[in-house]
Amino acid sequence: MMTETLVGLAVALVLAACICSAAAAQEMGVGEIGIVAVGETVTIGGTTNLAPGNHLLITVTPVGFGPTNKSTPAGPGGVSGVAVVERGEEGANTWSFVVDTAGFEPGKYSVAVEWVEGGATASTTFSVVEAAATTPTVTATPVPTTPTAGPTPTAAGPAAPLAAIVAAAAGGCLLKKK
Repeated sequence: MMTETLVGLAVALVLAACICSAAAAQEMGVGEIGIVAVGETVTIGGTTNLAPGNHLLITVTPVGFGPTNKSTPAGPGGVSGVAVVERGEEGANTWSFVVDTAGFEPGKYSVAVEWVEGGATASTTFSVVEAAATTPTVTATPVPTTPTAGPTPTAAGPAAPLAAIVAAAAGGCLLKKK
């Protein structure tokens, strides 16, 4: 009888822990980039609540990039690489990735950011235009955006204490029946 009670309580606690973990969802944001001239170097960056040292896969590809026929000339390419999360302030850690647009053709490009060890992602787009003789150098600065991964801690916050209360009540009911 005591074993059944302990097992019931353990199950209730595990369920509560699983539900509460949703409040700690991993988040990432990527800053707006805007318009960049061919040949400029742009720094893509953003914020995250991932711990410093985590690796993020950054992929920059032309919008509409896809398989091509081997007999036709290759279209515009993109770049990819890894960014490492750096310590930031108040839980808003940062990351950045430098891209040289020298080999890019004018057009719209997509940026995909993926956490290597988990499911957090973020994305944005930017445009590359022909370089003009009088075009000043533009460097994008990261601006936090709304995260795209899972529920935010504020949205999941009230559910966590309620889940713990429900699990504790269920455990209490199991104890009371014995």
